[in-house]
Amino acid sequence: MNFTKAALSMALVAAFAACSDDSSSKGADPIPGGDVPGDSTVVPVPGDSTVTPVPGDSIADTTANVVDTGFVMPVVPALTPTTYSEKSFVLDNFEDGDNQSMLNTWWYAYDDTDNGGASVFSTPLCEDELCPGADATGNKVFAIKFTTNKGELTYDPYVGWGVTMPKAKDSTAIDWSHIGGIAYDYIGAKHNFQIETSDVKDYDYHLSTQKASAATWVHVVVRIDELAQGGWGEFVDFNKNNISAISFQVKGKANGFVLFDNITLLDTADLPAPVADLTINPPAEPALDTIGSIEISNPLQAKAMKYLDKGLNITNWLEQNRFTGFEFDESDVQLMGTSGFKSLRLPIDLDQYVDNKKEYLADTTLATPIAINDTLYMILDSFANWTAKYGMSLDIDYHEYDNTYSNISAKTLVQRTMMAELWKAVAAHFATSEREDIFYELLNEPGMNCNGKIGQADWTATAQQIIDSIRTVDKNHTILFGDVQWYDADKLIKRTPFTDNNIIYVIHNYEPMIFTHQGASWTDFAAVKNIPFPYDTATWSVYSVDFGKPGNLVSWAKTQFNTYNKLGTKNYIMNSIIPAKRWAVTNNVPLIINEFGSYKLKTDLQSRLNYYNTLREISEELQIPLTHWGYDDGGFDLFADGKLIDGIAEALGLGTAAEAAP
Repeated sequence: MNFTKAALSMALVAAFAACSDDSSSKGADPIPGGDVPGDSTVVPVPGDSTVTPVPGDSIADTTANVVDTGFVMPVVPALTPTTYSEKSFVLDNFEDGDNQSMLNTWWYAYDDTDNGGASVFSTPLCEDELCPGADATGNKVFAIKFTTNKGELTYDPYVGWGVTMPKAKDSTAIDWSHIGGIAYDYIGAKHNFQIETSDVKDYDYHLSTQKASAATWVHVVVRIDELAQGGWGEFVDFNKNNISAISFQVKGKANGFVLFDNITLLDTADLPAPVADLTINPPAEPALDTIGSIEISNPLQAKAMKYLDKGLNITNWLEQNRFTGFEFDESDVQLMGTSGFKSLRLPIDLDQYVDNKKEYLADTTLATPIAINDTLYMILDSFANWTAKYGMSLDIDYHEYDNTYSNISAKTLVQRTMMAELWKAVAAHFATSEREDIFYELLNEPGMNCNGKIGQADWTATAQQIIDSIRTVDKNHTILFGDVQWYDADKLIKRTPFTDNNIIYVIHNYEPMIFTHQGASWTDFAAVKNIPFPYDTATWSVYSVDFGKPGNLVSWAKTQFNTYNKLGTKNYIMNSIIPAKRWAVTNNVPLIINEFGSYKLKTDLQSRLNYYNTLREISEELQIPLTHWGYDDGGFDLFADGKLIDGIAEALGLGTAAEAAP
């Protein structure tokens, strides 16, 4: 097989971009981009009924134009290879001048054009085959230049390249048991290094991101145990026995090149020795911020404590896609209610049910009437009936992942009007309900999917228009309001409350992030593991590698490691909440936290229970109701096998099933 065929086949393979809500860069809701494969298995093309062959399969000769003979090699400094022991294996140094690895497997490349993108790439060619380029000193290297272009994609554009690995039964198969990492040299653009395994079915491979280096060669060693999935697909434990390819990818807006060389599979003994880069400091619980009285005489405070405490969210369902059937139903609400939960927050992207949304938003004259699909009312009525039956309140949470409300659209009257009319219709539907425990949450974390860039003034204008619209049909039901930048407390305390006297204010809290989001693939802590709560000198280490800390961790995340003796304490969490409570007391308005939680993937249950117990204590001391992010999936689970995880009821102070029954 020549390179052109391989490139053509890989260019046809697509990946979906799944979004899940991280609810801040904090992460309760993952929001990744869609990476694309260099798989060595036959995979279906999304949206197509055909099956596309990939490298290693026999395909007919086809002229492909995805590579360009006009590649011009950048002039770069000379490169001196790093030498390792004989137990390590040089997968390719490209000096043989062909497009095969030392294992006789093929290099390939791909782009996003067959999926609607307009990205292009080129490589040096010998006729129709990839040829290594040569740097200024004659050293041969893999070379690729590219320009990414989103085209018609709804997710990030991309180009990628890689090399397949022999299957375990092949005579050239690698014994991965002693391989602890991969080393290579590169110069050029920021890129992802990926190890692909056959048991990952949705292209969410384990990866590590490397920074751009425009002028100098970088020798990078990627430890296999530092790799983490991108986060848009199903979690799969990494299994060396199922490695199918080693690949690289540039994703997002980019224009440049990457040269790389000397790809080496490292014996564990050749890995760099761990560096003692942390200190085992004594716990240093910060002094508690002053608060004074926590009394709020507003009757909404009592209402919040009665109906919005001990709540939980149904996640990773209606906030992502339009309804196709009840993935969660009465049996789930029954389980929640009889387990002691008093409140259900239902994240749902309300504008998914505006049947004429495209036409509505295109009509800046505001003459188009809104058309709402009856499915929305069926969903809301179902949960209203079930929560009433099992003694739970219902928070209807307008929760979107598709960026309909963005930093651009937030400035347009037609977008704000659509949201106001949509809420008006929902409020009119429930206006005659005598239930006082149905709540309207205006919009979860405005700007969540545009990196928090929506300005407070724009969100205030939108929220006021929605509030006014709701109040034309329903003056009784209580509205929930959270601020920009992921319901940030620091933003909330800078505003004056709305004049509407039937609003409860909301913040989210996932402090400390290094604990609550360790292992969360959509955050900077994707590879982090084993962080305890609370901080404990007995379980801390001077080696950050023991906690999975990647070498390219961003500075703010590094700081969390270095100061965890302060962050991993009750007072630190409490101090992150007190300013919002103090603001609430000053303004005599109620405050709730309707997202908190700990991601379970790479932490131990006892630490999570300690964290939940701490949040419950803070809630009781500050009289702030809590709603947990997560139910029984998505990594923030409180239930497993149809029952509460052991210790959760005690940690969260839930009542018994008998006490909670209707």
